[in-house]
Amino acid sequence: MKRFNAYTLEGWPRVKSGELIFQSTEDAIYYANLVDDRLAAYDLLKKWTKKTEFNINLERFKSDPNLNRVYDLAVRAQHYRECIEEIQRLNKEGK
Repeated sequence: MKRFNAYTLEGWPRVKSGELIFQSTEDAIYYANLVDDRLAAYDLLKKWTKKTEFNINLERFKSDPNLNRVYDLAVRAQHYRECIEEIQRLNKEGK
């Protein structure tokens, strides 16, 4: 995967469908701290998590599943979850 430096929300890398790309937990936490409208970001991340979990299940139950794709989707869902948890933590602390 190509390396990137996302310093603004507008420059954040995305997949073709518009979902954010997080390469690490640090990216997910950084995004949660960077975003202004946390409620909208939270809702989008929840929607993307459900979509990713649905795609995992579709791939898993194929007659010949692509396990690399399942792994990539699972990591994507994990990063979304970490970002959601950071948004919840920030909201609880009132920051």
